[in-house]
Amino acid sequence: MKSQILTSILMIFSLYIFAQEDEATVVKAVDELTINWDNEAEKLQTYEGLGSFCGESVYRKKIIAMLDEIHHYDTLLYGIVTRKFEANQDQEAKATLDDIQTLESYYTTRSFRDFIHQECNTYNDIEKNLGRAKGPEYEKEVKALEDELKRYVVEITKQIDLIDEHVHHLHLGED
Repeated sequence: MKSQILTSILMIFSLYIFAQEDEATVVKAVDELTINWDNEAEKLQTYEGLGSFCGESVYRKKIIAMLDEIHHYDTLLYGIVTRKFEANQDQEAKATLDDIQTLESYYTTRSFRDFIHQECNTYNDIEKNLGRAKGPEYEKEVKALEDELKRYVVEITKQIDLIDEHVHHLHLGED
């Protein structure tokens, strides 16, 4: 039920916005955003990258804005792919729609912000309580935080990359 509501909202929203963007523009934006996210994800999944995110307002705003933009273009892409699927029941289009729904359901900007807020709290606790000593306990806590952070960022990145791959298999924006 939740998935059907989300699908309906995405479709209505994407149909409205699609009038403002053509297919080639959306594909180009998805490609660029995927590359940009992949580059930032490399940094963000490290303890140092998390420190930058937590401590640097400009960097934090950049990452959040990038995620918002990714979701915006995925919504537009959803409308494009929905029309393609309705026209010919293309299985690649169906897989693309499923992957967009996964990204839009489980990896929203809000869920990222909630997750990263907890990670920043843990980062700050580690630095406050163990940062001066930088001994084995510090290293253990850093490693545990980094592992959790990496798992989450890698999952988001896989979804974003999957959607970008689908776009190329569907030959969207190529006329």
